[in-house]
Amino acid sequence: MMGFRNMMFIRLGMVVSVLLLATALPGCISLSTASGPLSAPSPAPLAGQPGQLFVPASVSDYQGWSKAQAVGLSRALQESCKVYAKRTGQVSDNPLFGTYEQWHPLCTRLSQLEDHALQSFFESHFAVYQVAPEEKGLFTGYFTPLLHGSRVRSQRYSTPLLKVPEDLVQLNPKKFGLKNSNDQRLNKMLAAKLNDGWMVPYDNRAGINERVWRGEYKNDVLLWVDDRVDRFFLQIQGSGTVRLDTGEDVQVGFAGRNGHDYFAIGRYMKQKGLLEEVSMQSIRQWLDKNPDRLDEVLHTNPDFIFFAESEKLGPVGAQGSRLIPEHSAAVNRSVIPLGTPLWVNTTLTRNNTPFARAMVAQDVGSAIRGNVRVDVFFGAGAEAGDKAGYQNADGKLYVMVPR
Repeated sequence: MMGFRNMMFIRLGMVVSVLLLATALPGCISLSTASGPLSAPSPAPLAGQPGQLFVPASVSDYQGWSKAQAVGLSRALQESCKVYAKRTGQVSDNPLFGTYEQWHPLCTRLSQLEDHALQSFFESHFAVYQVAPEEKGLFTGYFTPLLHGSRVRSQRYSTPLLKVPEDLVQLNPKKFGLKNSNDQRLNKMLAAKLNDGWMVPYDNRAGINERVWRGEYKNDVLLWVDDRVDRFFLQIQGSGTVRLDTGEDVQVGFAGRNGHDYFAIGRYMKQKGLLEEVSMQSIRQWLDKNPDRLDEVLHTNPDFIFFAESEKLGPVGAQGSRLIPEHSAAVNRSVIPLGTPLWVNTTLTRNNTPFARAMVAQDVGSAIRGNVRVDVFFGAGAEAGDKAGYQNADGKLYVMVPR
Protein backbone atom coordinates (compact mmCIF):
# COMPACT_ATOMS: atom_id res chain seq x y z
CA MET A 1 0.00 0.00 0.00
CA MET A 2 2.65 2.52 0.95
CA GLY A 3 4.57 1.95 -2.27
CA PHE A 4 1.45 2.57 -4.33
CA ARG A 5 0.58 5.71 -2.39
CA ASN A 6 4.08 7.06 -2.97
CA MET A 7 3.62 6.61 -6.73
CA MET A 8 0.20 8.22 -7.06
CA PHE A 9 -2.40 9.97 -4.94
CA ILE A 10 -5.99 8.93 -5.58
CA ARG A 11 -8.84 11.28 -4.79
CA LEU A 12 -11.93 9.18 -5.43
CA GLY A 13 -14.09 10.05 -2.43
CA MET A 14 -14.41 6.57 -0.97
CA VAL A 15 -13.30 4.71 2.12
CA VAL A 16 -10.98 1.78 1.39
CA SER A 17 -9.63 -1.08 3.45
CA VAL A 18 -7.60 -4.23 2.96
CA LEU A 19 -9.49 -6.86 0.98
CA LEU A 20 -9.93 -10.19 2.76
CA LEU A 21 -8.56 -13.34 1.13
CA ALA A 22 -11.02 -15.64 -0.60
CA THR A 23 -11.96 -18.98 0.95
CA ALA A 24 -11.01 -22.40 -0.38
CA LEU A 25 -12.20 -23.85 -3.68
CA PRO A 26 -14.94 -26.50 -3.72
CA GLY A 27 -14.51 -29.95 -5.20
CA CYS A 28 -15.13 -30.54 -8.92
CA ILE A 29 -17.98 -32.42 -10.52
CA SER A 30 -17.33 -35.66 -12.43
CA LEU A 31 -19.14 -36.96 -15.50
CA SER A 32 -18.46 -40.40 -16.84
CA THR A 33 -19.77 -39.89 -20.38
CA ALA A 34 -22.05 -37.48 -22.21
CA SER A 35 -24.85 -40.03 -21.96
CA GLY A 36 -23.83 -41.76 -18.72
CA PRO A 37 -24.65 -40.94 -15.09
CA LEU A 38 -23.46 -37.79 -13.39
CA SER A 39 -22.26 -37.70 -9.81
CA ALA A 40 -20.93 -34.88 -7.67
CA PRO A 41 -20.69 -33.79 -4.06
CA SER A 42 -23.03 -31.14 -2.76
CA PRO A 43 -21.67 -27.58 -2.67
CA ALA A 44 -19.89 -26.27 0.39
CA PRO A 45 -22.31 -25.83 3.36
CA LEU A 46 -22.40 -22.04 3.25
CA ALA A 47 -26.13 -21.62 3.75
CA GLY A 48 -28.87 -22.48 6.18
CA GLN A 49 -27.59 -20.63 9.24
CA PRO A 50 -29.59 -17.66 10.59
CA GLY A 51 -28.76 -14.51 8.66
CA GLN A 52 -27.11 -16.40 5.80
CA LEU A 53 -27.61 -15.02 2.32
CA PHE A 54 -28.32 -18.38 0.62
CA VAL A 55 -30.76 -20.77 2.31
CA PRO A 56 -31.27 -24.36 1.05
CA ALA A 57 -34.49 -24.89 -0.88
CA SER A 58 -35.81 -27.17 -3.64
CA VAL A 59 -37.73 -27.04 -6.92
CA SER A 60 -40.88 -27.84 -4.90
CA ASP A 61 -40.66 -24.22 -3.70
CA TYR A 62 -41.02 -22.96 -7.27
CA GLN A 63 -44.40 -21.78 -8.46
CA GLY A 64 -44.95 -23.00 -12.02
CA TRP A 65 -41.88 -25.20 -12.60
CA SER A 66 -42.64 -27.15 -15.77
CA LYS A 67 -41.23 -28.70 -18.93
CA ALA A 68 -41.73 -25.39 -20.76
CA GLN A 69 -39.73 -23.50 -18.14
CA ALA A 70 -36.97 -26.13 -18.24
CA VAL A 71 -36.78 -25.70 -22.03
CA GLY A 72 -36.55 -21.92 -21.70
CA LEU A 73 -33.87 -22.27 -19.03
CA SER A 74 -31.88 -24.63 -21.25
CA ARG A 75 -32.05 -22.24 -24.18
CA ALA A 76 -30.70 -19.33 -22.12
CA LEU A 77 -28.16 -21.44 -20.24
CA GLN A 78 -26.64 -22.78 -23.45
CA GLU A 79 -25.83 -19.19 -24.39
CA SER A 80 -23.90 -18.82 -21.11
CA CYS A 81 -22.24 -22.19 -21.71
CA LYS A 82 -20.53 -20.68 -24.77
CA VAL A 83 -18.80 -18.26 -22.38
CA TYR A 84 -18.17 -20.84 -19.66
CA ALA A 85 -16.44 -23.20 -22.11
CA LYS A 86 -13.58 -20.70 -22.47
CA ARG A 87 -12.95 -20.27 -18.74
CA THR A 88 -11.37 -22.17 -15.87
CA GLY A 89 -11.10 -21.69 -12.11
CA GLN A 90 -13.64 -20.35 -9.65
CA VAL A 91 -16.87 -18.86 -10.98
CA SER A 92 -17.03 -16.47 -8.00
CA ASP A 93 -15.29 -15.56 -4.76
CA ASN A 94 -18.14 -17.49 -3.11
CA PRO A 95 -17.32 -21.22 -3.46
CA LEU A 96 -21.04 -22.03 -3.36
CA PHE A 97 -21.09 -21.32 -7.11
CA GLY A 98 -18.35 -23.83 -7.89
CA THR A 99 -15.84 -23.80 -10.72
CA TYR A 100 -16.02 -23.53 -14.47
CA GLU A 101 -14.67 -27.07 -14.65
CA GLN A 102 -17.89 -28.22 -12.94
CA TRP A 103 -19.90 -26.53 -15.67
CA HIS A 104 -18.05 -27.97 -18.67
CA PRO A 105 -19.57 -31.50 -18.53
CA LEU A 106 -22.97 -30.13 -17.56
CA CYS A 107 -22.98 -27.84 -20.58
CA THR A 108 -21.95 -30.70 -22.85
CA ARG A 109 -24.73 -32.91 -21.50
CA LEU A 110 -27.28 -30.09 -21.73
CA SER A 111 -26.68 -29.58 -25.45
CA GLN A 112 -27.43 -33.26 -26.10
CA LEU A 113 -30.70 -33.62 -24.20
CA GLU A 114 -34.17 -33.74 -25.72
CA ASP A 115 -36.77 -31.34 -24.35
CA HIS A 116 -38.61 -34.05 -22.41
CA ALA A 117 -35.46 -34.84 -20.37
CA LEU A 118 -34.57 -31.29 -19.34
CA GLN A 119 -36.81 -30.96 -16.30
CA SER A 120 -35.41 -34.07 -14.59
CA PHE A 121 -31.87 -33.05 -15.60
CA PHE A 122 -32.08 -29.77 -13.70
CA GLU A 123 -33.78 -31.43 -10.73
CA SER A 124 -31.11 -34.15 -10.49
CA HIS A 125 -27.92 -32.20 -11.02
CA PHE A 126 -28.52 -28.79 -9.45
CA ALA A 127 -28.96 -27.72 -5.82
CA VAL A 128 -31.43 -24.92 -5.10
CA TYR A 129 -30.96 -22.01 -2.68
CA GLN A 130 -33.31 -19.16 -1.88
CA VAL A 131 -31.65 -15.75 -1.80
CA ALA A 132 -32.24 -13.79 1.43
CA PRO A 133 -35.74 -15.16 2.24
CA GLU A 134 -36.42 -12.37 4.75
CA GLU A 135 -36.12 -9.66 2.06
CA LYS A 136 -39.04 -8.53 -0.13
CA GLY A 137 -36.81 -7.88 -3.11
CA LEU A 138 -37.39 -5.78 -6.21
CA PHE A 139 -38.18 -7.14 -9.69
CA THR A 140 -38.15 -4.65 -12.55
CA GLY A 141 -37.87 -5.07 -16.32
CA TYR A 142 -36.01 -3.85 -19.38
CA PHE A 143 -36.23 -4.29 -23.15
CA THR A 144 -34.44 -3.50 -26.40
CA PRO A 145 -35.35 -0.01 -27.65
CA LEU A 146 -35.16 1.25 -31.24
CA LEU A 147 -33.49 4.61 -31.89
CA HIS A 148 -32.99 6.58 -35.10
CA GLY A 149 -29.54 7.89 -35.93
CA SER A 150 -26.71 8.60 -38.32
CA ARG A 151 -22.95 8.28 -38.53
CA VAL A 152 -22.81 11.99 -39.43
CA ARG A 153 -23.89 14.86 -37.22
CA SER A 154 -26.69 17.06 -38.56
CA GLN A 155 -29.39 19.35 -37.27
CA ARG A 156 -31.67 16.35 -36.73
CA TYR A 157 -29.01 13.92 -35.48
CA SER A 158 -27.26 16.02 -32.86
CA THR A 159 -27.26 13.84 -29.73
CA PRO A 160 -24.13 11.68 -29.47
CA LEU A 161 -23.89 8.07 -28.35
CA LEU A 162 -20.41 8.13 -26.85
CA LYS A 163 -17.81 5.39 -26.91
CA VAL A 164 -15.67 4.95 -23.80
CA PRO A 165 -13.82 8.31 -23.85
CA GLU A 166 -10.08 8.38 -24.47
CA ASP A 167 -9.51 10.31 -21.23
CA LEU A 168 -11.42 7.84 -19.00
CA VAL A 169 -9.30 5.62 -16.74
CA GLN A 170 -10.84 2.56 -15.08
CA LEU A 171 -9.57 1.21 -11.79
CA ASN A 172 -10.42 -2.06 -10.08
CA PRO A 173 -9.93 -1.56 -6.29
CA LYS A 174 -9.49 -5.30 -5.74
CA LYS A 175 -6.31 -5.30 -7.85
CA PHE A 176 -4.78 -2.85 -5.38
CA GLY A 177 -5.88 -4.82 -2.32
CA LEU A 178 -8.72 -2.38 -1.65
CA LYS A 179 -12.48 -2.68 -1.37
CA ASN A 180 -15.39 -0.31 -1.68
CA SER A 181 -16.90 1.24 1.42
CA ASN A 182 -20.28 -0.19 0.39
CA ASP A 183 -20.22 -3.97 0.92
CA GLN A 184 -23.12 -4.36 -1.52
CA ARG A 185 -20.95 -3.06 -4.38
CA LEU A 186 -17.66 -4.82 -3.83
CA ASN A 187 -17.01 -5.26 -7.55
CA LYS A 188 -17.75 -1.69 -8.57
CA MET A 189 -15.19 -0.38 -11.05
CA LEU A 190 -13.99 3.17 -10.47
CA ALA A 191 -13.86 5.66 -13.33
CA ALA A 192 -11.46 8.59 -13.23
CA LYS A 193 -9.47 11.07 -15.31
CA LEU A 194 -6.20 12.90 -14.81
CA ASN A 195 -6.28 16.54 -13.82
CA ASP A 196 -2.87 18.22 -13.39
CA GLY A 197 -1.36 14.89 -12.43
CA TRP A 198 -4.15 14.02 -9.98
CA MET A 199 -6.60 11.19 -10.52
CA VAL A 200 -10.08 12.59 -9.92
CA PRO A 201 -13.61 11.18 -10.40
CA TYR A 202 -14.85 11.27 -13.97
CA ASP A 203 -17.49 13.82 -14.98
CA ASN A 204 -21.14 13.23 -14.07
CA ARG A 205 -23.97 13.38 -16.62
CA ALA A 206 -24.24 17.16 -16.48
CA GLY A 207 -20.48 17.55 -16.84
CA ILE A 208 -20.32 15.17 -19.81
CA ASN A 209 -23.17 16.97 -21.58
CA GLU A 210 -21.45 20.31 -20.99
CA ARG A 211 -18.23 18.93 -22.49
CA VAL A 212 -20.21 17.62 -25.48
CA TRP A 213 -21.58 21.09 -26.09
CA ARG A 214 -18.03 22.46 -25.95
CA GLY A 215 -16.97 19.95 -28.61
CA GLU A 216 -14.55 18.01 -26.37
CA TYR A 217 -15.65 14.53 -27.47
CA LYS A 218 -15.06 14.74 -31.22
CA ASN A 219 -13.10 11.47 -31.32
CA ASP A 220 -15.38 9.63 -28.90
CA VAL A 221 -18.71 9.66 -30.76
CA LEU A 222 -20.01 6.26 -31.82
CA LEU A 223 -23.23 7.43 -33.51
CA TRP A 224 -25.51 10.47 -33.56
CA VAL A 225 -29.19 10.02 -32.62
CA ASP A 226 -32.18 12.34 -32.87
CA ASP A 227 -33.58 12.33 -29.34
CA ARG A 228 -31.98 12.90 -25.92
CA VAL A 229 -34.79 11.12 -24.10
CA ASP A 230 -34.37 8.07 -26.34
CA ARG A 231 -30.66 8.09 -25.53
CA PHE A 232 -31.40 8.33 -21.82
CA PHE A 233 -33.69 5.30 -21.89
CA LEU A 234 -31.17 3.42 -24.03
CA GLN A 235 -28.65 4.05 -21.26
CA ILE A 236 -31.12 2.66 -18.73
CA GLN A 237 -31.72 -0.45 -20.85
CA GLY A 238 -28.02 -0.94 -21.62
CA SER A 239 -28.40 -2.11 -25.23
CA GLY A 240 -30.56 -1.52 -28.26
CA THR A 241 -30.82 -0.98 -32.00
CA VAL A 242 -30.07 2.24 -33.87
CA ARG A 243 -31.69 2.47 -37.31
CA LEU A 244 -29.46 4.71 -39.41
CA ASP A 245 -30.58 7.16 -42.09
CA THR A 246 -29.01 4.75 -44.61
CA GLY A 247 -31.47 2.03 -43.61
CA GLU A 248 -28.82 0.03 -41.74
CA ASP A 249 -29.64 -1.37 -38.29
CA VAL A 250 -26.76 -1.18 -35.81
CA GLN A 251 -26.75 -3.13 -32.53
CA VAL A 252 -25.18 -1.18 -29.69
CA GLY A 253 -24.38 -2.41 -26.22
CA PHE A 254 -22.91 -1.38 -22.89
CA ALA A 255 -19.16 -0.62 -23.07
CA GLY A 256 -18.52 1.33 -19.86
CA ARG A 257 -19.80 3.99 -17.49
CA ASN A 258 -18.63 7.14 -15.80
CA GLY A 259 -18.54 5.62 -12.30
CA HIS A 260 -21.26 7.72 -10.69
CA ASP A 261 -24.12 6.08 -8.79
CA TYR A 262 -27.40 5.60 -10.59
CA PHE A 263 -30.37 7.68 -9.39
CA ALA A 264 -33.91 7.05 -10.64
CA ILE A 265 -35.33 10.22 -12.20
CA GLY A 266 -38.83 8.92 -11.43
CA ARG A 267 -38.05 9.24 -7.73
CA TYR A 268 -37.08 12.88 -8.21
CA MET A 269 -40.20 13.58 -10.28
CA LYS A 270 -42.43 12.06 -7.61
CA GLN A 271 -40.67 13.94 -4.79
CA LYS A 272 -41.18 17.22 -6.67
CA GLY A 273 -44.84 16.48 -7.36
CA LEU A 274 -44.27 16.28 -11.13
CA LEU A 275 -45.78 12.78 -11.34
CA GLU A 276 -48.15 10.79 -9.15
CA GLU A 277 -47.65 7.40 -10.82
CA VAL A 278 -44.16 6.65 -12.11
CA SER A 279 -43.51 4.42 -15.13
CA MET A 280 -41.38 4.71 -18.22
CA GLN A 281 -44.49 5.74 -20.13
CA SER A 282 -45.51 8.50 -17.70
CA ILE A 283 -41.94 9.84 -17.49
CA ARG A 284 -41.64 10.07 -21.27
CA GLN A 285 -45.01 11.79 -21.62
CA TRP A 286 -44.07 14.40 -19.03
CA LEU A 287 -40.67 15.09 -20.59
CA ASP A 288 -42.23 15.43 -24.05
CA LYS A 289 -44.60 18.07 -22.67
CA ASN A 290 -41.89 19.91 -20.67
CA PRO A 291 -38.76 20.10 -22.87
CA ASP A 292 -37.54 23.21 -21.02
CA ARG A 293 -37.04 21.08 -17.87
CA LEU A 294 -35.18 18.24 -19.61
CA ASP A 295 -31.79 19.08 -18.10
CA GLU A 296 -33.25 19.55 -14.64
CA VAL A 297 -34.75 16.07 -14.62
CA LEU A 298 -32.19 14.04 -16.59
CA HIS A 299 -29.22 15.50 -14.72
CA THR A 300 -30.57 14.24 -11.40
CA ASN A 301 -29.15 10.90 -12.55
CA PRO A 302 -25.36 11.45 -12.64
CA ASP A 303 -24.73 7.98 -14.11
CA PHE A 304 -23.74 7.97 -17.81
CA ILE A 305 -23.36 4.88 -20.02
CA PHE A 306 -20.95 4.51 -22.97
CA PHE A 307 -21.62 2.18 -25.91
CA ALA A 308 -19.92 0.04 -28.53
CA GLU A 309 -21.19 -1.56 -31.73
CA SER A 310 -21.93 -5.26 -31.53
CA GLU A 311 -21.47 -7.70 -34.39
CA LYS A 312 -23.75 -10.25 -32.74
CA LEU A 313 -27.37 -10.53 -33.80
CA GLY A 314 -29.81 -9.54 -31.13
CA PRO A 315 -29.16 -7.99 -27.71
CA VAL A 316 -26.08 -9.14 -25.83
CA GLY A 317 -25.72 -8.94 -22.06
CA ALA A 318 -22.74 -8.10 -19.89
CA GLN A 319 -21.68 -11.75 -19.85
CA GLY A 320 -21.22 -11.60 -23.62
CA SER A 321 -24.12 -13.99 -24.23
CA ARG A 322 -27.24 -13.42 -26.31
CA LEU A 323 -30.27 -12.50 -24.21
CA ILE A 324 -33.41 -14.65 -24.37
CA PRO A 325 -36.72 -12.81 -23.72
CA GLU A 326 -38.20 -13.64 -20.30
CA HIS A 327 -35.40 -16.14 -19.63
CA SER A 328 -32.48 -13.70 -19.25
CA ALA A 329 -32.07 -11.24 -16.40
CA ALA A 330 -29.76 -8.61 -14.96
CA VAL A 331 -28.58 -9.13 -11.38
CA ASN A 332 -26.22 -7.69 -8.80
CA ARG A 333 -23.13 -9.71 -9.70
CA SER A 334 -21.47 -8.98 -6.38
CA VAL A 335 -24.16 -11.33 -5.01
CA ILE A 336 -24.88 -13.66 -7.96
CA PRO A 337 -22.25 -14.38 -10.65
CA LEU A 338 -23.22 -14.11 -14.29
CA GLY A 339 -24.28 -17.42 -15.81
CA THR A 340 -26.14 -18.61 -12.72
CA PRO A 341 -29.57 -20.23 -13.33
CA LEU A 342 -32.38 -18.48 -11.44
CA TRP A 343 -35.98 -19.01 -10.52
CA VAL A 344 -38.10 -15.88 -10.15
CA ASN A 345 -41.46 -15.75 -8.36
CA THR A 346 -42.96 -12.29 -8.71
CA THR A 347 -45.91 -10.39 -10.21
CA LEU A 348 -46.28 -8.89 -13.68
CA THR A 349 -47.12 -5.33 -12.70
CA ARG A 350 -48.86 -4.40 -15.95
CA ASN A 351 -51.83 -6.68 -15.28
CA ASN A 352 -51.14 -7.80 -11.68
CA THR A 353 -50.81 -11.49 -12.59
CA PRO A 354 -48.31 -14.06 -11.22
CA PHE A 355 -45.00 -14.15 -13.09
CA ALA A 356 -42.84 -17.23 -12.45
CA ARG A 357 -39.89 -17.95 -14.73
CA ALA A 358 -36.66 -19.89 -14.99
CA MET A 359 -33.92 -17.47 -16.01
CA VAL A 360 -30.17 -17.07 -16.27
CA ALA A 361 -28.21 -14.16 -14.80
CA GLN A 362 -26.61 -12.74 -17.95
CA ASP A 363 -26.59 -8.97 -17.52
CA VAL A 364 -25.94 -6.16 -15.06
CA GLY A 365 -27.19 -2.62 -14.58
CA SER A 366 -26.33 0.54 -12.68
CA ALA A 367 -29.59 0.36 -10.73
CA ILE A 368 -29.30 -3.33 -9.86
CA ARG A 369 -28.33 -3.33 -6.18
CA GLY A 370 -29.26 -5.39 -3.18
CA ASN A 371 -29.59 -9.14 -2.76
CA VAL A 372 -33.06 -10.02 -4.07
CA ARG A 373 -32.82 -7.77 -7.10
CA VAL A 374 -33.62 -8.78 -10.68
CA ASP A 375 -34.21 -6.85 -13.89
CA VAL A 376 -36.13 -9.12 -16.27
CA PHE A 377 -35.31 -8.89 -19.99
CA PHE A 378 -38.67 -8.80 -21.79
CA GLY A 379 -37.34 -8.70 -25.37
CA ALA A 380 -37.80 -6.11 -28.12
CA GLY A 381 -40.69 -4.09 -29.46
CA ALA A 382 -43.71 -2.25 -28.13
CA GLU A 383 -45.18 -5.18 -26.17
CA ALA A 384 -41.88 -5.81 -24.40
CA GLY A 385 -41.47 -2.11 -23.73
CA ASP A 386 -44.95 -1.94 -22.24
CA LYS A 387 -44.22 -4.81 -19.84
CA ALA A 388 -40.82 -3.43 -18.88
CA GLY A 389 -42.05 0.12 -18.42
CA TYR A 390 -44.57 -0.85 -15.76
CA GLN A 391 -42.68 -3.66 -14.07
CA ASN A 392 -42.04 -2.99 -10.38
CA ALA A 393 -42.88 -5.71 -7.87
CA ASP A 394 -41.50 -7.69 -4.96
CA GLY A 395 -41.08 -11.44 -4.93
CA LYS A 396 -38.80 -14.39 -4.23
CA LEU A 397 -35.51 -15.31 -5.88
CA TYR A 398 -33.74 -18.68 -6.07
CA VAL A 399 -30.39 -19.74 -7.53
CA MET A 400 -29.40 -23.13 -8.92
CA VAL A 401 -25.81 -24.35 -8.55
CA PRO A 402 -24.12 -27.58 -9.68
CA ARG A 403 -24.32 -30.33 -7.04
